[in-house]
Amino acid sequence: MKKKGLAFCCATVLMLCQCFVSSVGAITDEQSAAIKDHCETIRENLKRVQKEDSRVRVYLGGYYETILSKFIVPLNVRLVENNLSSAGLVENQNKFAAVKADFADDFVKYQRELEELVGMDCKEKPADFYDKLTAVRQRRQVMVKDVQRMRSLISGHVQLVESLKGEL
Repeated sequence: MKKKGLAFCCATVLMLCQCFVSSVGAITDEQSAAIKDHCETIRENLKRVQKEDSRVRVYLGGYYETILSKFIVPLNVRLVENNLSSAGLVENQNKFAAVKADFADDFVKYQRELEELVGMDCKEKPADFYDKLTAVRQRRQVMVKDVQRMRSLISGHVQLVESLKGEL
């Protein structure tokens, strides 16, 4: 599924569920009926999101591992071997590795909850389904923050390398 397809899929799931639930969080009988009526569509879209998220995770995990193992670590090793100061780069490497591990852990937690959500019967328990959907969305937001932190660390690393380049 292309990025536009995934965005549409996510938007559909969120729209259907959010339209049916009041801002307080409790659902009315009418809203519960609406969730029941659109249950299969919601679940199909969630399955597509689940599949696409798995692909994205594999891609990002590989991308982050490549950056760490092919660029960050070898540069730091060479700097140490040549007795050059790289404290900022080593600190960035440690943060990068930690956030990369957080991303992997957070994704596993997200996938578990998403799997539980997809397996739920929204026709039988629409309120429980919505509560679980809310929890899954919060887990997904944690992953988004992890990705943002990774991007920030990559940008910071580039800046550190540029400043080191200017010193040499």
